[in-house]
Amino acid sequence: MVQLIPNTTAVRVFEDHTDNINAVAALPDGRRMITASKDNTLCLWDLESGEVLKKMEGHRGALNALAVSPDGKLIASGDTRGELIASHGETGETLTRPIKVHSATILSIDFSPDGAALATGLDDGTTKFVSTRTWRVQGNPIKSSCLVRCVRYSPSGTLLGIATREKIEIYKSGKRQCVAKFKGHRKTNFSLAWTPDGTRLLTGGDHQDPTIREWDISTWKQVGEPWIGHATVIKAIVVNSAGTLVASASYDNHVRLWRLSDQRTIASFQHCALVISVTFSIDGSRILSGGVDKKVSEWAVPEDALPDDNPNGLAPKAPGSDSEDGPKDLAPKDQGSDSKTVVAIQTVVTVQTNVITKTARNTRVTEVLSTAEMVLTETFDAGINNYASYANRSFVMARKSDWDCALQDAIKSLTIHPSLAGYIAQGIALCGKQLVEDARAAFELAFTFTVGNSDATLFLFLIKAIALFNANEHSEAMLCVEQLATDSNADPLVCRVVEASLRVQLGTIAFNGAHHNEAVEHFTAAVKASTFLAKSATPSACKAFTVLFGWELESLWQTANEKLCFALLKAGRLGEALESYKYGMDASDEATRSGLRAWIFTISL
Repeated sequence: MVQLIPNTTAVRVFEDHTDNINAVAALPDGRRMITASKDNTLCLWDLESGEVLKKMEGHRGALNALAVSPDGKLIASGDTRGELIASHGETGETLTRPIKVHSATILSIDFSPDGAALATGLDDGTTKFVSTRTWRVQGNPIKSSCLVRCVRYSPSGTLLGIATREKIEIYKSGKRQCVAKFKGHRKTNFSLAWTPDGTRLLTGGDHQDPTIREWDISTWKQVGEPWIGHATVIKAIVVNSAGTLVASASYDNHVRLWRLSDQRTIASFQHCALVISVTFSIDGSRILSGGVDKKVSEWAVPEDALPDDNPNGLAPKAPGSDSEDGPKDLAPKDQGSDSKTVVAIQTVVTVQTNVITKTARNTRVTEVLSTAEMVLTETFDAGINNYASYANRSFVMARKSDWDCALQDAIKSLTIHPSLAGYIAQGIALCGKQLVEDARAAFELAFTFTVGNSDATLFLFLIKAIALFNANEHSEAMLCVEQLATDSNADPLVCRVVEASLRVQLGTIAFNGAHHNEAVEHFTAAVKASTFLAKSATPSACKAFTVLFGWELESLWQTANEKLCFALLKAGRLGEALESYKYGMDASDEATRSGLRAWIFTISL
């Protein structure tokens, strides 16, 4: 059992600032940290040598807020003049002039997990959002009734937590819609931190209620008793990447290390003055804290408190999965460590010799899915019940629209081992059952497996959008796809394929309802989005959409053109129909032109 460790001496101190250190952050490379001070400067440090690599100037007010983008490419800092500066994550060079976000003090900032936006909490009670592409304030601010102390995105980026003086407020980050508001602490809520799996929110209170409280995001009810140990304001809270330890910084001059599982203090580290900021090193073996003593202290996490080397070991492989095409998935331990995470998403449904992904045309779908189901069932009959196989069978059952069985298999997979594939399967199955809120919660957990990998996160957003679309949440799904299409980190061709496919479905719905002009609008958008497919192959990444949802993408361009022409004819727009047909013929390769020629003679008005 881990024993409580008394106050101890720091392993090392980092000294250069001339005033309070109000914020500290470790960079993802594990080699460096960044500090922000009341002396108007930031320092970029080498963690190995302890030297200042660069003193970063440019602010005209004391620095209160600091954030590093998930990929480590950007550093953002905010000051008491309401100004924000963006800097290069590698060199520390300033990328922008001071950006006037507001006349009020910026007390907190946080990057969205995809790095596209920066949330800023201000002491006038507003939360504003800055685009990291344009470095301009975007959209309408969130207005709270009182001072905003802390803003933090959930690991998936779908929720934003705001700690104000009076309430804890939770918003859907996309729509900026409030989904929860509750009294966290007796008077003032100072700090927030999400657990890496996104299922819990931790909050820190003030001198009248110097406790940490844990909240269940499914109910927004408190979990267990308040964490007692600090004597006054808890200024900062951070959770280690393994989700096992919590560090808190307090004005009582102490940093406390807690075990999340039982909410107990397992170590306490003492400064000579108020502690304002704290973070874990990237590997989780060190705690870095700063405050009124003008220095950063480095503390060693007790070895017996560290997580096992492989706490989330992968389950055994299914038969036939030894090849590169076998079932793949990532455990939370692998977050951000594999640049191919998106490949894991694309191949979560693979059985034996890719029996599903080799489906050629709709005429064989039923046969192939039945074969896949049989193969997977045989593995269970053989006593091999691993999480990947259950997730894969869940996808198969979802393709067959057997939503009850799909959900049962997803739950079995997650019971054996929580995984990316398991939560995706659960989200898709819940959407199939029209349990949209539960599906959103499942996808929220799926996003915790892509933290630190923007490509995988963006791709997962597309999967979620398609699943929600299939649950008749058309507006939300289309908005998500449109927003992703403007993201510089997203694959534009993949986004266009998804947009075109969904537009074809919307057009078909409108057409079947005899709303022919509305159908024309959707089919026109589909044609424009998929024009590149006229003479190019479908992006390989899109194979996941065929696997998960049965999309026929090889014929997407031709299908969109055919449906547009037919809708125009039905709408009485003969001239436009002929122009559309001519455009399709001119833009297509020979194979598609042959298909269009054959189709034109089959239509009947």
